[in-house]
Amino acid sequence: MYLKMNLDRLISILNWLFILFPISFIAGNSIINLHFLIFVLFGCIYLKKKNIKFQFDFLLLLFLIFCATLIISSILNDFNITKSFLYLRFLVFYFICYFLLKEKKFNLDKVFYYYAIFVSIISADLIIQHALGYNIVGLKIQNFGTIRSAVATSFFIDEQIAGSFVQNFGFYSAFIIFYKFREKKFKNVIIKSFLLSLISISILISFQRAPMIIWSFFLIVYGIIYYKSKLIPVLLSFVILSVFILNFSSKQLIESYKSFSGNAIGLFGGESIPEKTLKNYRILKDKKKYEEVKKNLTLSKSHYESGSGHASLFANSIYIWEDSPILGIGYKNFYNKCTEKKLTRCSTHPHNFYLDVLVTTGMAGLIILILYIFILFLKVFYSLKINIKIKNEKKIHILLIALINFLMFFFPFKTSGSFFTTSSATYMIITLVVLLSQLKKNNLKNNFLKYF
Repeated sequence: MYLKMNLDRLISILNWLFILFPISFIAGNSIINLHFLIFVLFGCIYLKKKNIKFQFDFLLLLFLIFCATLIISSILNDFNITKSFLYLRFLVFYFICYFLLKEKKFNLDKVFYYYAIFVSIISADLIIQHALGYNIVGLKIQNFGTIRSAVATSFFIDEQIAGSFVQNFGFYSAFIIFYKFREKKFKNVIIKSFLLSLISISILISFQRAPMIIWSFFLIVYGIIYYKSKLIPVLLSFVILSVFILNFSSKQLIESYKSFSGNAIGLFGGESIPEKTLKNYRILKDKKKYEEVKKNLTLSKSHYESGSGHASLFANSIYIWEDSPILGIGYKNFYNKCTEKKLTRCSTHPHNFYLDVLVTTGMAGLIILILYIFILFLKVFYSLKINIKIKNEKKIHILLIALINFLMFFFPFKTSGSFFTTSSATYMIITLVVLLSQLKKNNLKNNFLKYF
């Protein structure tokens, strides 16, 4: 009885720790790291008391191999070796979360509801701060001294990441919005449209353009998939968003999105980001021409760092990767290598997940990541097929929400933070284990997925 009470208490603690992760994202990296450590500690105690052994399926094995590749790369480059070993904590976190969700030790409905509440608070706070100049606790709107002069950041203060937060956890809010107001009533259509538009408006005024595109794309895809029940609220939410843009958006906000759209249009016509990256890479390879670019600021701005400047950073990544194409340069070694080569645009990471993995762990790590995503997609497709057949609507919705969320996280052409930071890895694993926990077990003897 005493053991059972301890286990129940541990489950309750772990549930709340999992639920409260969004608050740590708001509080900052130090709190995320502390929160993460406490969760792993309590999780390991629970697994020990339950005598659960660390078991590997194929996807978990791929994760382990990826971690091993990162460690080997860091050892070979003699850089951040200890920190590369510490990346194994994400493997432990992955296993704990997956086990607890798969065994239904977590109340997933409760998790989604609380995530939706956190998103609602930040969304409302961003809109209040944008309208009044200060938020609900008196934090003033931020001035970044650029075209984005007055930016609502809510509780993130001087970090312009509120839009990313709302977009990331907004996927779970969308599930709750459609699930809570699922009855076919006119007032429910209006409520759903209004709540979706609040999320959209809050992302818009954060001046984070990529999250706005991702969120809009998600709503369109989700609305089309469920065109009978969700398309009308989605379309109405875009109408409300358009009304806001036409009547309440600032000149700086419009100009910011115009400049972003100008760069984005390049993906479909003109000089695209991949084309700019290739051009900049050729400049890097031509030492004489690159020296001219470095000396001539006008030439640099017009030819090498034009547009958002990400193309030059991407080119730097490929240029650095060439030194260690198979196993990469090691854990968080990008800035060090960039400055060693005296490149003009250096950062702590390449601002793209795939390039970050490629330059850090080489082709070996990138192949493992792509293989993982591919196998996961096949398993989700199989599970969706089974759930559609048995008409398990709720599980289908969760699978689709989590899948779209996961694929948006790994969208190849978006700019991003570092793949290897605690915040990125923690959010990725939360999304991943929610998705994995909904998969059907494969009982088909002749289906090749049984091997994974």
